[in-house]
Amino acid sequence: MEKEKVILQHLRDVEQAHCVKVLLAVESGSRAWGFESQNSDWDVRFVYVNKPQWYISIERKRDVIEYMYKDNIDLVGWDLKKALSLLKASNPSLLEWFHSPIIYEKNYDFMQSMDGIVDKFFDPTKMMHHYYRIYHTHDARYLKQEKCRLKVFFYYLRGILGCRWIEQHQTLPPVLFTELVEATIQEEEIRRKINELVKLKKCGVEMGIRSIDKELLDYAQYLADYYTGRIEVFRPDAKPISTTTLDSILYQMVMKNK
Repeated sequence: MEKEKVILQHLRDVEQAHCVKVLLAVESGSRAWGFESQNSDWDVRFVYVNKPQWYISIERKRDVIEYMYKDNIDLVGWDLKKALSLLKASNPSLLEWFHSPIIYEKNYDFMQSMDGIVDKFFDPTKMMHHYYRIYHTHDARYLKQEKCRLKVFFYYLRGILGCRWIEQHQTLPPVLFTELVEATIQEEEIRRKINELVKLKKCGVEMGIRSIDKELLDYAQYLADYYTGRIEVFRPDAKPISTTTLDSILYQMVMKNK
């Protein structure tokens, strides 16, 4: 894929400009979720490691790298120490990066060291609140209009179904939207209507506006109302996780980047 070659070249340029090594680079956003439009941006997210001397300083340094290119490629990267700290806090974005279905680059040693580690830091309560905020943000302000952007409706529904998955499984929901729909919606007609909208969005433009079927809206509203109440009492037991392994991964990867 030509775009992938361009993305990889951008990553090489970032490594050279900042003296870092990319450990993992994936697609995030609508392309990773599987409901991108024809003109959607490429939201590339990556984890990188600095040289050892970068970490030995009394000065606080910027631990994020950001570039927005004219070819609609948006690059955002986090330093490894920042990433591992956010993993400890069950950061939703980072967890989704590690489960993205579109991987541009991965460092074998890093991914091997992370094998079996990432999902241990999944916190069901925090993640339930995360997906609640997604659907709550895109609620009545947009969806009560006669027509709305399909992108907004999919964000809204993805938040609701994310809550449903977490309630049922207490694990990270599938990143691909169609997989999430298939796993959480039993009603065949509802699934069919959602999948038809996904096809329409993939054939259209990013901000395409369309009327949403009332049955779909009512179905989503029913679930949204349920999880708005459920979130107040959803408190599954969370086991404390030692961060010793994360410290070891940080040390090993930094020392390999001398």
